[in-house]
Amino acid sequence: MAWLEVELDTELKDRRRRRDWDRRRALTLQMATVSLSALVTVLLGLKIGEPAASRFADAALVSGALVTVLAAWAAFFGYRTLWIQRSDTVHRLTSLRRRLALLKAEYGAAVPEPSRLAPLIDEYQRIIEDDHDSWVRLRQSEVGGSTT
Repeated sequence: MAWLEVELDTELKDRRRRRDWDRRRALTLQMATVSLSALVTVLLGLKIGEPAASRFADAALVSGALVTVLAAWAAFFGYRTLWIQRSDTVHRLTSLRRRLALLKAEYGAAVPEPSRLAPLIDEYQRIIEDDHDSWVRLRQSEVGGSTT
């Protein structure tokens, strides 16, 4: 039981850190893309005379190119999808951690029967494997090929 507690705590800490990183990346890229797109619209819509009009048109062109780069970056790395996937994994690990805590409370200082602990260990293994399989599927779909 102690081993599973340590494993769950370690995985939860790591998965939460990764989830939060992916969430920040996804939101940052989305906001940068939207902001630059709005800037392009404003720069192209300004009614000003030369030579400022040429400079603003150049700035709009550069901003539009940056939007393309950021959109490609977001699509390639899939931060939003990873964020969702990792949120699901964190939820499942947290649920398992609660069930383990209930089992521990039920038994107190006594060691639970292996038949009560084995399903939790099996589920832990399934959660980790599912997370890995989801990550592999995401990466395969991004590159359009297989990882073998």
